[in-house]
Amino acid sequence: MRLIMMVLMSFIMLACEPRQKTAKEVQAEKAQAQADSIKFTENAEIENIKKRLELTSNPGLTGFIILLNEMGQPVMYTSVKGKVTSGSKRLTAPDHYTCDGGVCNYRPAPSDEGTYGSSDSYIYFWTMSGQYIQWNGKYLYSEKPFRLDTKPLVVDINLKNVIDQHK
Repeated sequence: MRLIMMVLMSFIMLACEPRQKTAKEVQAEKAQAQADSIKFTENAEIENIKKRLELTSNPGLTGFIILLNEMGQPVMYTSVKGKVTSGSKRLTAPDHYTCDGGVCNYRPAPSDEGTYGSSDSYIYFWTMSGQYIQWNGKYLYSEKPFRLDTKPLVVDINLKNVIDQHK
């Protein structure tokens, strides 16, 4: 009986011993410890987003835009009053949910102008002279004037005055 007890105790003691960790487990623990040790005091991505929001939320902002054709050639260069806005932005929710007696239904909501459906992708903005422009191509935008080597097909006649004010 004593022998059986000793054998049982040996098995129990062996079962309680921690198993050896694999090299992969050790490596994973070290990597996790390294990741946990990093403390963010500053983050360039967050700073970039904050700066962009601060800049573009100013309704009095004067910006500059180059509208490009498919080949990347400048088509138009003009100033922008406020900011460039995506045509897909809306002030209302795109979906409408109604619930009646525990049954919920979904349906698309009308757009801000009261229409349904979608349109092609585009941006829109107003020039400093108040002209509305909508564009469905590529563009470059900045709060500072650009220096162009290639002359665009269209240049806003008020642009020189706006650029001179930014010097």
